[in-house]
Amino acid sequence: MGTKINRATMLVVQSILLLAVVWAYSYTAKLDVNTHSIPPLDDVLLYVAVPMFYLNLIFSMAAVIYFDNGLYIAYILVMTAQVVVQTSFIVDGLRRCANCRETRQKKPGREIVVFLVIANAAMWVTMTFEVTAYLHDDRYEFYGRVLWSILGHVWLPLMMFYRFHASACLADMWKYCYEKGGH
Repeated sequence: MGTKINRATMLVVQSILLLAVVWAYSYTAKLDVNTHSIPPLDDVLLYVAVPMFYLNLIFSMAAVIYFDNGLYIAYILVMTAQVVVQTSFIVDGLRRCANCRETRQKKPGREIVVFLVIANAAMWVTMTFEVTAYLHDDRYEFYGRVLWSILGHVWLPLMMFYRFHASACLADMWKYCYEKGGH
């Protein structure tokens, strides 16, 4: 019962994050495009970590489909969709600016960006300090304890890094995309 509550909570959190990213995207799309080039380092660091979410999706889906765990299937799909949409939102948002005075005063979507900064930082902290019991995890039963531990240790650090770096990029976005172009 506790595992179902935990997975349902994780699904709700990821769904809220996905909706928040889409909502923020609709606001920041109204901003101007910054014609000055920015260094591609942030993009590369985000793109390096995103495939780890795909690996987690692929390997987890095999196990949860085998054990018919619909709640966890939904969670993994929503989490992967949230990461993909958020990555494109960050890459686009880092290239936005507010050249119009009215836009600089209104700052459309800035509060949602703050929410995303806090949420990604909270998810990073949660992933860092979370202790997971393998006794109730379908993936441990499907792959075995040793293999799943190895697989998890391959992509979990980069998934954690993604959350940390996404919060840093969103903080940059919060600061710079509501200023005049040329920053």
